[in-house]
Amino acid sequence: MEREPLTPETETLWRRLWEIWQENDEADVVLDSTTLADLEEEIPELRNRAKTALAYLQRARYVQYRSGVGEEGLEPILFDVYEPR
Repeated sequence: MEREPLTPETETLWRRLWEIWQENDEADVVLDSTTLADLEEEIPELRNRAKTALAYLQRARYVQYRSGVGEEGLEPILFDVYEPR
C-alpha cells in the first residue's frame, strides 16, 4: 500500500506513537491532553498542532484512532499503529 510521504515531524510523531502503543502491549492508548502536551514538548515543531498531525496520520493510513470521552471531553484513542520500517 502506497502512503503519502511524511514531514520529518509527523514521521517522528508516528514513530513515537508506535513506541507508546508497543509499551501498552498494542492495547488502546488514550491520548489525553497531558500525553499530547508531552508529545508537543518532545517534538517542538508540532507545538499546538499535535491533534492536526494525528488526524493527518490517520487520513494517510499510518495510524487508526477514534474519539472517546475522557476527563477533558473528546480525546483521541489510538487503537492501531502501522509499524515503521
